[in-house]
Amino acid sequence: MRLLWACVAILAVVLVACEEPPASEPYARGRQVFRKLDCIRCHVIEGGGGRLGPDLSHIGTVGGGRRAGLSAEAYIRESVTSPGSYIVPGYNDVMPRGLARSLSQSDLDALVLFLRAHE
Repeated sequence: MRLLWACVAILAVVLVACEEPPASEPYARGRQVFRKLDCIRCHVIEGGGGRLGPDLSHIGTVGGGRRAGLSAEAYIRESVTSPGSYIVPGYNDVMPRGLARSLSQSDLDALVLFLRAHE
């Protein structure tokens, strides 16, 4: 019987360790917002996604060089809040408008943090 309880305890620890971080952590919250907005439909990130929009796998690095005078974080934020202000060469201006209006400031900040972390 002790062996059974020991196995149950070990299994519980393993399952907890495999869970995604709680939504209260900004990065995890940003990932949830990314999923909720279905950004993956048009953008590749973390090995999967659509190809209608630019690949976001390294947006934290390349974003800083896309618009003169904008950091990667500022570029990402602008891309979400004003999608047509800069169009990546080779892509059409099809990013949905109004995404930022559906987000709280903390969700927008978390989304930017999540994307910025992809270097």
